[in-house]
Amino acid sequence: MAAGERIFAVSSVGALAAATHVGLEASTQVVVDPGPAGSPGPADFLVTGMDLAVTVYGEDDVELLLLVAAAAADLEIGTFGAAGAAETWTVHDVYFDEAPGEMAIPEGDEGGNVPVFSIRGHVNWTAGETFADKIEAA
Repeated sequence: MAAGERIFAVSSVGALAAATHVGLEASTQVVVDPGPAGSPGPADFLVTGMDLAVTVYGEDDVELLLLVAAAAADLEIGTFGAAGAAETWTVHDVYFDEAPGEMAIPEGDEGGNVPVFSIRGHVNWTAGETFADKIEAA
């Protein structure tokens, strides 16, 4: 799990039969204009370098590896909302480019690997898009 990643239990991930969880990690870079000397605070902020990483965890490594190098596509995620109500999220323009492998367990917990596999990808961005353009709940 990457720092800042949030992992959610899922009921479905697209057509994947063995997906169990999805991790979402949003990140940005912020450029700060300090303003003129002696000013009480920054004059402006500009958010750049947006990234939305998506990790799909599942029990079938072959099924997950088939996603690597596939064309960017919308990823529909079925998950659980308040009081267990069904929710659907769509993450737009996801491409998978990393295959981290099995989940490692820390040595304090007897070490080793858990036979749950993961695949990691990122969202394709075009000029002017925001996070609201890339992930939506229905």
